[in-house]
Amino acid sequence: MGIIGAPLGVVMRLIFEMVQNYGFALLLFTVLTRLVLIPLAIKQTKGQAKMAMVSPQIQEINKKYAGNRQKINEEVMGLYSRIGYNPMSGCLPMVVQMVILFGVIDVIYRPITHMLNLPAAVITQANNIAETYGNLTGRMMQNPELATLGAISEGAVDFSAIPANYLNQMYDFLPQMNFFGINLMGTPSVDMLTGIFRDGFDPILLIPILSGLTSALLSLATIAQMSATQMPGQPNMKMMMYIMPVFSLTFTFMVPAGVGIYWIYSNVVGFIQAKVLKKFYDPKKMAEANKKLMEEEKERERLARIESKKKAKENGEAEDRENLSKKEQNSRKLAEARKRDAEKYGEEYSETDD
Repeated sequence: MGIIGAPLGVVMRLIFEMVQNYGFALLLFTVLTRLVLIPLAIKQTKGQAKMAMVSPQIQEINKKYAGNRQKINEEVMGLYSRIGYNPMSGCLPMVVQMVILFGVIDVIYRPITHMLNLPAAVITQANNIAETYGNLTGRMMQNPELATLGAISEGAVDFSAIPANYLNQMYDFLPQMNFFGINLMGTPSVDMLTGIFRDGFDPILLIPILSGLTSALLSLATIAQMSATQMPGQPNMKMMMYIMPVFSLTFTFMVPAGVGIYWIYSNVVGFIQAKVLKKFYDPKKMAEANKKLMEEEKERERLARIESKKKAKENGEAEDRENLSKKEQNSRKLAEARKRDAEKYGEEYSETDD
């Protein structure tokens, strides 16, 4: 994750230096990454629209070659090739988003490295000092830099060995990790849920709740787009969309609140993006328009067949008339020849029907 986190950390640091608030920096970072991914999102939406457009043709192929899976695959892949659609292209945006998510996790797990850009030796020294604080030992195994900042904020360990200028930077950074009363360094836990009536409601619990709700919102928008592209007999991809809110809820109970904030922002921006792109590339409308075009094309083909039969009949009648006319001409030529022969030999000529 460090390789992915390094460039993203630079971007986050630049944004943070402008807004001086970690929570808002995450919002701007999310919007920026979504803007960068817009070409992929457009390509994905166009792919869904193309799938919706050819869904009637695919259904006809399935009916025509029912039981012959190889032939169906050949015909469907040929259809995809003609319209320039790659079935795997829809996976790319999701893969890229997951890669960015891993980078964001690294950035949030290592704020001293990415946000403060302190020397590695100083960070290691601070982490080693924080390890002496027993209450943070468990957290040190997963995210030592967050644990170090936690130890500094609690004042339970003597960090005087750290050069004052670096220590002051970490002290000054601590308030920025508080976002509307939520400690972005903390991690929501199920114990907090069970202890609400005993200890009161911790605002950090809003993170998994909002994560699940915004994920459900995004899933509804995605399902609306996928409905026009769902093929009979295909695995129901909608099930994945129903699972996502549960995954989001569970996921944000396992990571620091900062990662959860990014996840929420990403869901909201993704929902807005899906709604905007649907205005330009609505798979359902494009499927209906294509179905109408197919019906019109079939009607044109039917009329063309009728016209072709009519012309064939007219041409046959004309050919018959032409053949009859030639026969009459030949009969007249034969009669004239007989008449000349009769006159030549002094015989009497009389017309007879041949």
